[in-house]
Amino acid sequence: MAKKCVDCGGKLELVKGAYKGIAYSAYRCTSCGEEIMDMEQADSFMKSAEKARQVTFSKWGQSLAVRIPAQVARRLGIKNKQTGKLFYEKNGFRIVPTPA
Repeated sequence: MAKKCVDCGGKLELVKGAYKGIAYSAYRCTSCGEEIMDMEQADSFMKSAEKARQVTFSKWGQSLAVRIPAQVARRLGIKNKQTGKLFYEKNGFRIVPTPA
C-alpha cells in the first residue's frame, strides 16, 4: 500500500537530500512537496549530525585554511604534506586525499 501525505493526501516517494552537508532520506509528497521522515530515517539523520564536526576557517596569508582534527586524519590515513583534490559541489566542497 502506497504511503499518503497527511496534509493533502498525495503520494509519498522516497527521496535523498542533504541539509547543511548531512545526507538524509525522507518521503516527499508528489503533490504539495512536504517532506517527512519516519523514525528510522530521523534516527539515522540525528546520528550523522552528532558525528559532524564543527570547524573554524582561519586566514593563512591570502588564503583560508581549515584544520583537520587529528582523530579524523588518523582515521583517513592522511599524512603531513600529503596532497589531495578539491571538488566544488552545489553547497560547498569536498576534499579527497590522494594515495600516500
